[in-house]
Amino acid sequence: MAQDLHDWLADPERQRLTQRAIDRFGAEWDRGGVHARFDSAMAGLPEPSEWAVAEAVRGLFGDDDWVDALVGGLAEGLRRDPFFDPPFRHINSDLHSGLIAFEDERVTIAAGVTPVAQLAARKSSARSATSVGFTGRVTVLKFIKAGGARLSFWSAPPITAAFSAADAGRCTRDRELHIADGDIVTIDGRRQSYVVDYARSNLVILQAEIIVGEAPVSVEYDSASGAYLGCSATRDSASRIQMIATLLRKLDCAGAFGPIAAFLEHPDFFVRWHVMKELLGIDAEAAMPHLKRMAARDPHPETRRAARSVLDRIEAPPA
Repeated sequence: MAQDLHDWLADPERQRLTQRAIDRFGAEWDRGGVHARFDSAMAGLPEPSEWAVAEAVRGLFGDDDWVDALVGGLAEGLRRDPFFDPPFRHINSDLHSGLIAFEDERVTIAAGVTPVAQLAARKSSARSATSVGFTGRVTVLKFIKAGGARLSFWSAPPITAAFSAADAGRCTRDRELHIADGDIVTIDGRRQSYVVDYARSNLVILQAEIIVGEAPVSVEYDSASGAYLGCSATRDSASRIQMIATLLRKLDCAGAFGPIAAFLEHPDFFVRWHVMKELLGIDAEAAMPHLKRMAARDPHPETRRAARSVLDRIEAPPA
């Protein structure tokens, strides 16, 4: 295989042929019947709510023959060319790997595998073994191959737009369910979660993450104590804004102050506060009017408290 890779990398024409095959597969999938069916289901929604999307997805998941067609097409591409790479976005975590077969502004639909070996490894990890994550999104799952899995279901206080650590409360274990091949489960990740407690073999899962109505953050709890552990942004765009603001501050880029300050109007409270901290690091004097305005008028109480605390320390008379 190493020699094959060396030969392929040394042959630009073979690389072009591989890329053309990948592009052709992607174009045919986008124009094909499965993609058209997904498009039609989303275009025909009675209302643009998360529950309408979930109901449409459950209808699409009622027939999973398209998964066989997808896997068969990808296998044929790999049979013809071992360097064929599926033209889909990948999803990868310590527990699940898959390909996104459809996505728009309302939902992403992926087909993937949860290996039983990775489940076992996660259970042996000190923190992961007791971690329960609430995604902040409504999710629809179809277990094509359930692997004899047993799931536990958990609940916690709802994650709202005004979420703060003070509101997180605790999570509780509600029930267990043995999953069979073909079962479809809907989880409201703003207040519900599930954990695969046990499986005999690999799980093959269709997963729809519904973006409509999502909460600003996902939240993690400890299953042993039920205690709140932390939260993170659900949207990639929010994380990117935070990362870029930090990078520009570390680069001492004074000219970025204005563009970064525009994100003080961002809908997510944690983005506004992160941006405020970076503005103080770039130019504390120029940031002061923004800090005072945030302390007085920010719509989120935790952001107002944090801004007021920093402002009080800055304005405190010297000892």
